Amino acid sequence: MPNQTEILEPERYYHIYNRAVGNELLFIDETDYALFFRKLEKFILPICDLIAYCLIPNHFHFFIRTFDDKTIQQNLKLEKQELIDYHLKRAFSNFFNAYAKAINLKHRRMGKLFMLPYKRILVEDPDYFLNIINYIHRNPVHHGLVKHYDQWLYSSFNAYLSNKTTIVNKDLGISFFGELNEFVKYHRENQSPT
Repeated sequence: MPNQTEILEPERYYHIYNRAVGNELLFIDETDYALFFRKLEKFILPICDLIAYCLIPNHFHFFIRTFDDKTIQQNLKLEKQELIDYHLKRAFSNFFNAYAKAINLKHRRMGKLFMLPYKRILVEDPDYFLNIINYIHRNPVHHGLVKHYDQWLYSSFNAYLSNKTTIVNKDLGISFFGELNEFVKYHRENQSPT
């Protein structure tokens, strides 16, 4: 079962999610999704594999696996004595700040955009990996945005089915299910979010 944690550690799996403050939106227009992905690539992907994601107008979900110390150190060009835990924490702070500043400038708004602290749940049970991926992909259905999870453009579900280059580590995600057919079957057979 997952555990709420205040820190991020190397080589761990996390369900990470956050929402906009109050009744604000994280994604005001369609181009904001692309902006979010650019900030994600810059600040978050150097520290982890992205296994699943879903972006909803007022919140998002990620399922990630943080890299090992050496990979993080190389990707961030850190000195050997620098604390990896600090840089893991900093990556998300920088990501939220950079995206909020860009949205504030673009949409002429002021103030906080994200709730703080963001939620991070350590996921240690491999059996739960299937549930969390399914839950993330079904989030748009749960919120009434689409009738079927594969209709939502801003989730990683369709990236798994495509041959296009993606920011998602599909090989890692599929490995939990055994093969792509089992990934699709699991989503089809487990219709309600868990």
